[in-house]
Amino acid sequence: MILVVEISPDTVTPADEEGDWKNSGLRIVEARESKKVIAFGDDPEMTEFLRRLDIYSQGPRDGSQSATYESFFDKIVKVRPYGRVDRIGVALSDLFESVTAGQPLTVDIEVWHPGEQDAADNWVRVISDALKRFGAQVHDSFSSASAGISLMRVTAASSIISQLLEVDLVAKVETLPDGFPENLSASTVSVDDLSDLTVPTDGAPVVGLIDSGVQIEHPLLQGCVVETTSISGSIPDGFDRHGHGTAVASILLRGSLEIQLASKDWDDPVCRVLSVRILDGDNRIPPYRLPQSEISDAVSYLAERGVKVINLSLGDINGVMVDNRAPTIAAVLDTLARRHGVVFVVPTGTVVPREYSGLIDTEFRKNYPDLMLESPVSGLIDPAPAALAITVGGAVPAARPLALGSVPLGRPGWPSPFSRIGPGINGAIKPEVSAPAGTLGQDLDSGSLQELDSLKVAVADGRPGAQGIVTYDLGTSLAAPLVTKACAAVQKQYPSASSNLLRALVLQSAAQAFTPLDDDKRMTDGEREIKSLRLMGYGQISELGSVLSEDRNTVLFAQEEIPLDEVHLYTVPIPEAFFTRGNAERGISVSLCYDPPVRARRMEYMASRMNFELLRGVPPKKVIDLLLAEERSAKASRKKLGVDVKLPTLSSLRAQERVTMRPSRTMRSAGANQFGKRVWQTKLKIFNENSSEFVLAVQNVNRWDVPGRKQAYALAIRLWVDDKLPPIYADLRTRVQTMRAQAVARAQVRA
Repeated sequence: MILVVEISPDTVTPADEEGDWKNSGLRIVEARESKKVIAFGDDPEMTEFLRRLDIYSQGPRDGSQSATYESFFDKIVKVRPYGRVDRIGVALSDLFESVTAGQPLTVDIEVWHPGEQDAADNWVRVISDALKRFGAQVHDSFSSASAGISLMRVTAASSIISQLLEVDLVAKVETLPDGFPENLSASTVSVDDLSDLTVPTDGAPVVGLIDSGVQIEHPLLQGCVVETTSISGSIPDGFDRHGHGTAVASILLRGSLEIQLASKDWDDPVCRVLSVRILDGDNRIPPYRLPQSEISDAVSYLAERGVKVINLSLGDINGVMVDNRAPTIAAVLDTLARRHGVVFVVPTGTVVPREYSGLIDTEFRKNYPDLMLESPVSGLIDPAPAALAITVGGAVPAARPLALGSVPLGRPGWPSPFSRIGPGINGAIKPEVSAPAGTLGQDLDSGSLQELDSLKVAVADGRPGAQGIVTYDLGTSLAAPLVTKACAAVQKQYPSASSNLLRALVLQSAAQAFTPLDDDKRMTDGEREIKSLRLMGYGQISELGSVLSEDRNTVLFAQEEIPLDEVHLYTVPIPEAFFTRGNAERGISVSLCYDPPVRARRMEYMASRMNFELLRGVPPKKVIDLLLAEERSAKASRKKLGVDVKLPTLSSLRAQERVTMRPSRTMRSAGANQFGKRVWQTKLKIFNENSSEFVLAVQNVNRWDVPGRKQAYALAIRLWVDDKLPPIYADLRTRVQTMRAQAVARAQVRA
């Protein structure tokens, strides 16, 4: 039997106390902030749980001040069976209103994963055998102990599907998502308009593209595609019969096409493409294969060929994130990213404006961001919440001329009105970055929305039978390849970089853009920052120059492993220019990326939580003592109060000893891709003998990881000054060399 145990929001049980539930004879199959879903292996387990619950409900006995089992059951508000309403998907519920009892339906079934793979396989086998006895077809199944999910794709009569909604082992049943909408315009530009197109060098990195395939002979792609293939038994070959994959590939290879088409001055591609087709001619996963299976097979194929960066411009419109729970494809991507050491770039997904706005008036072009933030339907769709992926939101592109009477929705740099927004799992910052995805127009008189070519994104036209070379489209799936291109550029510059370091360096190219909230005086700075992060993440992706060391811009990085519940310290050399007089900008930014194990149905999705803090003039030993002491205090508070308090802060330090970065540590530390930035307009003050020294503290706090395991991570630190200040590169290089020599000398003395 499966029961839902609803918990008081004032006594939320943290992930590190899940063992207490298991010790009480319970098997947790899902953990959320306000409820636990528990499964019983046999009748005696359930009988014992209900017996204890009954004893507790009788209150204190024999003069005792507390009821028996009070410390455990006092958190519980309600216990109820997990039922039909919990299992049925939204789209399936709507579909049931119009189908007949014998009508066949193809659905995806999520089976509870008990944690042990053998037990999970047995549960899938039990359901499969039962369905087959009733004439159903089981097309595919997928199970992952590391991600904590089990799935099946099945075709059966609607009456059988209805009965499935009463089966204890079933967690969710949902119909298949629709294909991706098309917003393509008539094809323009002929092959004669393209000249002097360069191709990538043989040594350029190979980027993976999982999509609808590509037209390898398209003029914009010729000489740039290593291979286009299909490894699925349901897809005959790698040739694009829809056009989506070709459009995405053209941006990945060529970048934004609009300016290049006008100037005839083409950028050199920084990478080559290896395409694996998993979508059919309708731009959908084949009906008898699970997307998790298709994606896993494609990723394994790419990883075996040395691919480290993969663009996945796909999304499941039925998989909107709910209650901080990781959707299934997102959990699979995170597991694959860790297993193969690859970087996934995914879009936030696309939402129809009317879904979050209702009626659209003439002010919609100005207030749609507020409506997005207020609506429960504008959240991320699967796999956008993936913690280890770089998730990309859409941004309004640079303004172009429009016909009289029409205006664009939003201003350049604002979120596209169809771009879904964060936050991610457990409040993680998602999307991390944004890139141009197009926008819609609005008629000034009627208020009606318009699709206008001048507000769309130019892409290669890969539709079968297209008469031209270029067409215009919009969507977040076209923003993602611009970020993938940036990842490839970083990989080309740093070919030995780990996936963690690639992500950390790409985050350094995120530039804060003007947001629709900047002029809103009704909000505090903190409220404005939280909402801006939900809309746009850390900022809009910029050129690779921000991660290349130059005279006034220098990047330092490190790749390391850290044990659980420990702290690493880095001394950050600060150039003399930071202490030079003058009203001139100088700044530092830090990015931290790591790849912890994940579990889809745990309350704490990631096995450990890392964070960083930048300090000035504080002895390293004191930094470590403070961080570890405050974490021990936080853990004691969680154990005593049964609540997951915020990460510890260095509250005992003076303000000048802490380099306050934005976003704050509390905001950024919920995710696996973290970025913080600080800018000064005047010189830094010297307040003690060590205040010219910066210390970066990196902490790894265990949630449910295996004791003794080390967590890999990467850091990237960028320091810059504007042209009014002296160059910093040579200064920093000398300081780093001196620090290395001192470190070697200390090591020899210890020896």
